[in-house]
Amino acid sequence: MKFIASFLAVAVFSLASCRGSGGPMTRAGRGVDHAFEKTGEGIAKVGRKIESKF
Repeated sequence: MKFIASFLAVAVFSLASCRGSGGPMTRAGRGVDHAFEKTGEGIAKVGRKIESKF
């Protein structure tokens, strides 16, 4: 009985997270893209600071 209740809870939360633009995987992909973009910006910023010291 607990297994069924747990499964239903997970299913409800999964379906609730599908609201908005795209599904959960689309939003996760956008989040990863955003994280890589911010990481790249940080690396470029550090590179510019290193170049300006020399």
